[in-house]
Amino acid sequence: MSIEGRISIDVDFNDSTAGAAEQSLKKISLTDTTTYSTGKVAAFSGTCGTAEVALMAGGDTSYRDSAGSTVAFSSIVAIAMKAASGRIRFYNGLTEYNVPAGRVAVVPPSSDTPTGFSVQTTAGTATYTLVLYGT
Repeated sequence: MSIEGRISIDVDFNDSTAGAAEQSLKKISLTDTTTYSTGKVAAFSGTCGTAEVALMAGGDTSYRDSAGSTVAFSSIVAIAMKAASGRIRFYNGLTEYNVPAGRVAVVPPSSDTPTGFSVQTTAGTATYTLVLYGT
């Protein structure tokens, strides 16, 4: 099995003002891309309500790679999440993140050893996808 992936952030804004004889332009840009060629990845989707749903515990073996082998992490490097519908509240054991519908967020783990994550919505139900990358 091999892995190839990347996490990219690309922020780009142009702030312009037109004068009588000139135009002023201010460009604001932040970019970062990290590529990965080793490690482990697990992706999963689900639906949650206002009750907290535990997604992963240290001994969870339900995540499978492309060959069907168990994906067990010794550390988590990055967590990407998307709320497909509704607003999700993601808790990584230390910090709470709120992700609105249609948005993707990338957050760091709370520690080097995965102990658990949870997700819930603030009202009604929400669908989500999470991608964990680590070793």
